[in-house]
Parts: sequence; C-alpha cells; structure tokens
Amino acid sequence: MSSIDVSIILVSYNTSELTRNCIKSIYEQTTGVNFDIWVVDNNSADNSCEMIKSEFSNVHLIENKQNLGFGRANNAAISQAQGKYIFLLNTDTVLINNAVKILFDFMENNPQAGACGGNLYDKDNKNVHSYGHFLTFKTKMARTLKLGFFLKKEKMVNQDKGHNEENLLKEVDIIIGADLFLRREALNKAGLFDEDFFLYFEESELQYRVHKLNYKIYIVPQAKIYHFEGKSTKNRAVTRTHKMAGEVLFFKKCYGTKNLGFFKLLCTLPNLPRLFIHPKIISKSIYNVWKI
Repeated sequence: MSSIDVSIILVSYNTSELTRNCIKSIYEQTTGVNFDIWVVDNNSADNSCEMIKSEFSNVHLIENKQNLGFGRANNAAISQAQGKYIFLLNTDTVLINNAVKILFDFMENNPQAGACGGNLYDKDNKNVHSYGHFLTFKTKMARTLKLGFFLKKEKMVNQDKGHNEENLLKEVDIIIGADLFLRREALNKAGLFDEDFFLYFEESELQYRVHKLNYKIYIVPQAKIYHFEGKSTKNRAVTRTHKMAGEVLFFKKCYGTKNLGFFKLLCTLPNLPRLFIHPKIISKSIYNVWKI
C-alpha cells in the first residue's frame, strides 16, 4: 500500500514564475498529510524545467518534447504517481491554507465522493469560478439564442458563475480543472482523461464519467486557493478555438450524435463576427469543429 496520501500534479507551459510560486505555497501550507509533487512540462521555452531541477529537487519532473495539452500531460503523471488521491492544480494557483489536508480529510470521511475542490479567489480575495454545470443542448441554446424567457431553468444554470460566495459545502456537477481532487478508486473505474481533448472540457467529460458511476462531486469551501485565471493562456483567439472544440467533443462523447449538427451551429454562430479579426484562426477552428 502506498505511503503517499496525495500526489499533486501541475501541468506547466511557459509559466516558470507561476509554477515556482505554486510549488512554494504547497510546501509552505501543507501539513499533516503525506504528499508528493509532479510537474509535467509541455515543452516550455522559459527555463521552467531548469528552475524546477535547481530549486525543487524533490519534485518529480516529466519533460514532454511537445505541448500535449492538459489531459494527456496529466495522464502521464497520474499513470506514474502512487498517491491514494490525485490533486490536479493549475500552475496559476497558490494555496491560501492547508487545502490539501482539508480536501484529503473530506474525501476520507465521505467515501461516496469521487472528486472535490476548494473555493477559488482572485488577488483581491473575491470568489471566482470554482465549480460548474454540465453543458447541455438546452443550456447552450438558451445562451446562444437568448431564449432564457422560455428556458428558465437553463437560464438559471447559465447565470450561476460557480463562485460559491455563500461558502457552502454542496454537491455540484463539475469542479474546474484548476484544483480538482480525485479519488484514485474512481479514476481506476472511470478511466483517465480522454486524450482526444487538447484543452478545455476534458475535466468536464472525466467528471461526467465519474458521475455515471454514482460518485458525488463536492465544493468544499474550507479549502481556499488563489487562482490567477488566464495567466497561463494569453492568446484569447486561440483559447476560444480550443473551447469551441472542447464543447463539441464533450457534447458528442457524453450525449452522442443526436442534435450534434445543431449544437455545432450554436457553437459556431458567436464566433462568426470574429472572422474579421482573426480570419485564419477562427476559420480553421470552425472547420475543425465541423469535422468532429
């Protein structure tokens, strides 16, 4: 039986300073639990690997020769790590308190939980996006076509920004990938990340499979983490293309091909005006979405 309670995994891509701060916060804040840290570097060009080797000799480092995306990179570490639990942390996070121990204790005391995560905050200590709802055909239609008057339940889902400002322990559909704490047993049954995804919605699809196994997923507000959102993805046009592809892949893999063509149209429509700003990027992304 492994002596490691939690294997903490970070995927880095040109975020050397953020990665340093994240790792330092883990060592500074975490007590009362046996853990190890894994960093999977997606071929950074900013000396991220050299920094880790020189400053954090105890960290397990996996150096990819190309950018494999979020899911594939995490899978590489999950497959080697020995922790009873897996804790996925974005490099643009910093632990505020002993979040690892808090989440570990919650999972130990709640065997029906397949995953959990903490409350995320910005630099001004304001609640930010920490959890979400599964994307459905109706929620996408309500958002894109402004049909909230007719789809009131879906409008409410779309209006929930996942900030957990009430600081409530509650069951949710999805913990965002910035701080996803996973039960190894649930992962063994559900499988690892689907490597057809490059970036975005891969954590939603994985948690959809976890839910189907009758595990529950919780937001645990006692665990507190800073999340400096978007610092590791700077090109908004490219980010938008990954999100669009991720949405369509999630829909197809979780719900099948019924309404898939209409769903692709709903994903494409909001991006058409951006063709005039980023014609090559957006046109290529639309083409790729319709090939899915």
